[in-house]
Amino acid sequence: MALIRPVRSIRLKIGLVFGITFFLGFAGAATYVFYEVKKVLIQQENRSLTDRATRLSERTSLYPLVIPLPDRGEVISLWYTTGGVARRLYQSPTFPASAPNLGSKAVFQSDTFQLARYIRSVEGGYGKLTTVVGHSNQPLAHQLLSIGWLLISSLLLSMILSGLGAWWLSGWLLQPLKTIIKSARSVNLADEVTPIPTPNSNDELQELADTINDMLARIRQAIDTQHNFFAAASHELRTPLSILRTEIEVAQREATQDQDRRFLASQLSELRRLSRLVDDLLAMSQLRAGTLQLRHEPIELDDLTLHLMERYHSSINQRQLYLAIHLDDTTPSFTIQADLDKLTNVLLNLLDNAVKYAQPNTQLDLRISTDNELIIWSITNLTNVPIPDPDRLTREFYQVDSRHDGYGLGLWISHQIIRLMGGSLMLAAKDNTFRAEISFKKG
Repeated sequence: MALIRPVRSIRLKIGLVFGITFFLGFAGAATYVFYEVKKVLIQQENRSLTDRATRLSERTSLYPLVIPLPDRGEVISLWYTTGGVARRLYQSPTFPASAPNLGSKAVFQSDTFQLARYIRSVEGGYGKLTTVVGHSNQPLAHQLLSIGWLLISSLLLSMILSGLGAWWLSGWLLQPLKTIIKSARSVNLADEVTPIPTPNSNDELQELADTINDMLARIRQAIDTQHNFFAAASHELRTPLSILRTEIEVAQREATQDQDRRFLASQLSELRRLSRLVDDLLAMSQLRAGTLQLRHEPIELDDLTLHLMERYHSSINQRQLYLAIHLDDTTPSFTIQADLDKLTNVLLNLLDNAVKYAQPNTQLDLRISTDNELIIWSITNLTNVPIPDPDRLTREFYQVDSRHDGYGLGLWISHQIIRLMGGSLMLAAKDNTFRAEISFKKG
């Protein structure tokens, strides 16, 4: 992600758009300038050759025959035409053989030579003298090539400088946005929804920060309302549920008919499910509000585990499961500091999940061991369904298999309680094997 994120950033997009726009604009301007310079240089070259051909033609005489010598690097060809017959008077040895010698006044190219032709009537009107003068066009081609490379180099350098300038400028302009993103990320990770800093820039960034703060205020109000509702509803429901549970238990003991006892047992089971949901909602609201009270005391983790196993013995047998308990014999004590009631609920929840989701006729491995200064409690079971992402199990209301009873709060509450007690809860899954592990410091 670290390599992908800069490619998708606004800052890089601004730099690319600015650089490409500047490149296209400058490339168009540079192309226009190059062709204009090329046209001017060619026109100047042609004008110079034409003037040179005119001067050489005027210095040429037929009677007596006087032929001017060309300068160094020049070539010349002289033709006298009379009565429709053309006769060559003189031609330089390096004069291009494919060059046309007769015709109207013109400037043209032949091989690597730029040639200018001038035609005038000789004295007395007895014919025409054609003078063709030229020189190599390679110097002009090299000059144009140098200008072209200079423009391309300037274009590339300007594009790089403009891109870097846009990168720096966009970074400076987006700095308040980065501050907003950093603050919003800390709000997402924090327990409290706090406002983000508002830049005093009187622009869209300030408007964005104000809008986000308004949204956070509404979220905070909704969360407070939710917590207050859960807390109030849970408190109000616990008393009538306790009364109903007691009355059903009494009625079940006094029932004489098997049908009545089965009916009351079913109602008592559903009532216990509802009571567990109310307790989970109350615990969730207390955890969210930070009002959950913990009473730390020394607890023998092995004794507590064995006591809970006695309570779960019948449930394990009903599911046709086998329980294997492993204790580290080299450890003299498994004493930790924790809240007894809350830790009992956590262990019962982990045991309940292991029994509920285990495959029938398989083994549950419960192990208590030590690792340096840590005491580790773990339970492993074979599951009915694979768990692709066990970390999601610690989220609220998340269930791998919705066909089972529950509301997806148990592991989230256990994770939060263990964290508050100074321990850690780790969930791992590989193939169809699931492992829940709790770590505490030695007490």
